[in-house]
Amino acid sequence: MHQFRNDYSEGAAPEMLDALLRTNAEQTPGYGTDRHCAQATDTIRAACGQPEALVRFIPGGTAANAIAISALTEEFEGPILAADAHPTAHETGAIEACGRRILATADANGVLTPEECERIYVQTTAGGCHATRPAMIYFSNTSELGHVYTRAEFDRLCDWAESHGLAVYVDGARMASALAASDGDLELRHIAARADAFTLGGTKAGMLFGEALVVNPRTERTRRACDRIPYLIKRAGHMTAKGRLMGVQFQAAFTPGADGSLPYLRHAAHANACAVALARGLEDAGLEPYIRTMGNQQFFWCTRPQAEQLEADLGAEVTYVNGRPVARFVTSWATPMEAVDEAVAFARTLL
Repeated sequence: MHQFRNDYSEGAAPEMLDALLRTNAEQTPGYGTDRHCAQATDTIRAACGQPEALVRFIPGGTAANAIAISALTEEFEGPILAADAHPTAHETGAIEACGRRILATADANGVLTPEECERIYVQTTAGGCHATRPAMIYFSNTSELGHVYTRAEFDRLCDWAESHGLAVYVDGARMASALAASDGDLELRHIAARADAFTLGGTKAGMLFGEALVVNPRTERTRRACDRIPYLIKRAGHMTAKGRLMGVQFQAAFTPGADGSLPYLRHAAHANACAVALARGLEDAGLEPYIRTMGNQQFFWCTRPQAEQLEADLGAEVTYVNGRPVARFVTSWATPMEAVDEAVAFARTLL
């Protein structure tokens, strides 16, 4: 049966794979200094509406987060982020290993709020030099639990950060899913205009690997970050000799197809549609949603026996909330709608 374990189980989407094959025999300079990376950079800048933005291609999401946070903060500073955020729960202390302390809020389900940011800010700044100084906020779109930030939510966070002199960084590992969500009203150009830095995830959006780190050099802090980032990438061992492979894929992802759509968003829209259809089918079959989302991740309560079967047969990842199993189902560019129907039929046999 088709597996719903994650959105990077398969290889590359057709446009990305075709581009890699077409350019496979080319000889280019290394470390991202090739024409493909340059063209991809220009394409991303145009899509973001930020012609001066720094764009750097980094192999993975954890590396991109560590580089961005290190570049935007001093060693005695740290990011404010939700307790369920990826750096807090799934990055094995990567941020702390860079000498930055995470300042986690008590926000529910990984959705960062200005209210909790304010509480952490007051709590830490009251300690003066005896406490880690907040320098930025971090949140992912979509969130770890599939939340798609609205424009109003995004603007509230940006307004709060701006009023406190903090940078805004958006982890876009699943940015394609967020931008393609049917109920979303937050556009890439608006994110690029207000956030100091963000990533455009490729690994989870139909590429073999790669994340594009984008920094808006509009402030002294971000201009300093732009200067630091190449050195931080190299020192951390994330400067890929065959960097052109990421440039080739991002160029293909952001080049309109015959129908005028960007593969980056078209494939994400398909993944979202499959996930939403799966969620509706599972709910109709009798499973109770843990969280309802319009992205490509769906979460359902289940019993322990059901969890074992869903994990074994459908690849659903199981976590526990207050001792109760929650199964996560993830779709991708390669998920066939027929597999959704098959998964729903299988779920009915468990209920």
